[in-house]
Amino acid sequence: MKRGWFGPKLIGWGASPASWEGWVATLVFVVALIGVSLLFRGDTAIAWIARGAVLAAYLAVVALTFSSSARSHL
Repeated sequence: MKRGWFGPKLIGWGASPASWEGWVATLVFVVALIGVSLLFRGDTAIAWIARGAVLAAYLAVVALTFSSSARSHL
């Protein structure tokens, strides 16, 4: 059985990276979040599109982590 990218936290509620792929996904998200914050300042349409793209990517990872198919790998 293939190990999941994220596993249950030891303390508290949620998931944390359980493999190198999970750590890479977390790092990519943090870099994207910081990059969008620094590159797209202000209230322009492009800034909101970039923020929406980062949010959509985050929600996709969360949905995959907590979906019933991914839950069996946790």
